Amino acid sequence: MGVELNDNRGLICGFALQPDASATPLDAAAIDRLAPSPANPVWLHFNYNDGRARDWIANCPWIAEEGREALLVADHSIRFETAGSGIFIVLGEAYADDRESFGVFNVYLDRHCMVTTRRHQLTAIGKLRNDLAQGLALSNTTALFLRLLEHKAATFAKSTQDCIEALDDFEELVFSGHFRRASNLGRERQLMARVRRQRAGNRQAMGEMLEHPPTWWDEEATMDLRRAIARLTSTAQDLDLAADRARLLSEEIDSRMNEATNRNLYFVSVLAAVFLPITLISGVFGMNVGGLPWVEDPYGFFWTMLLMAGAILTVLWFLRRRGIF
Repeated sequence: MGVELNDNRGLICGFALQPDASATPLDAAAIDRLAPSPANPVWLHFNYNDGRARDWIANCPWIAEEGREALLVADHSIRFETAGSGIFIVLGEAYADDRESFGVFNVYLDRHCMVTTRRHQLTAIGKLRNDLAQGLALSNTTALFLRLLEHKAATFAKSTQDCIEALDDFEELVFSGHFRRASNLGRERQLMARVRRQRAGNRQAMGEMLEHPPTWWDEEATMDLRRAIARLTSTAQDLDLAADRARLLSEEIDSRMNEATNRNLYFVSVLAAVFLPITLISGVFGMNVGGLPWVEDPYGFFWTMLLMAGAILTVLWFLRRRGIF
């Protein structure tokens, strides 16, 4: 996985929000002249891997000191905390180019700006960026953040649906008798466990934000946040059901593999029992001692083969009589 570095001083994208109009893109030169306000809010998204981005954040005068400190701490734990008049939240997200890998992004939010940082390209942030680039009008940072949460919920819903579809394929393989081809089920279960951990962390952080919303949030924004949490909860229930299906399917595969192993061992055991007498006979006639029968008889080989065939038939009759096969 490559690390995206650009020559725009670590700024991945920037937008100046405008009421009832499309957002205006910002470049690195423009952000030095910014003086954002609640009437003219901005969104800046930085690549945390670029030291120039970290330097710019550390010296930005209109980000609260608590927000600057939180954005610059290299802590990957999902959490929520207040930061002056704003909030700071770390959320987990799937990589845009690898559904099995997850990272985090940091969000500082107040009335006049939203500043985000990440180390790897992430799905929800990329969707929000595309929305604004395609002309979506968002008038304030609250609407911007809630739009980001919508994309996050959609991303987790998509991950859950991918897991469910993969389980459908595994079930078809198992119940059609091709259970040996379902060897990647364990990997899918590990992915579901990671998705569940990320979802639980995000829900907890968002729940804490719901309990301590910014003072400048209105009731409608709080309701939208509550709906986003409810959507995550609904996705979690689907994922829990999928995890139960995966566990039962894994047990079914283990059962079928044990059954196949037992059948193979049974076949080997019966085969060994059938050939044991002729092994004994061949061992006896292989001894270099006097007195062996049919040594001088020109039909000795024929009689020996007949004896072996009789021994095999006798063993088969005995096994059949005992109901072994």
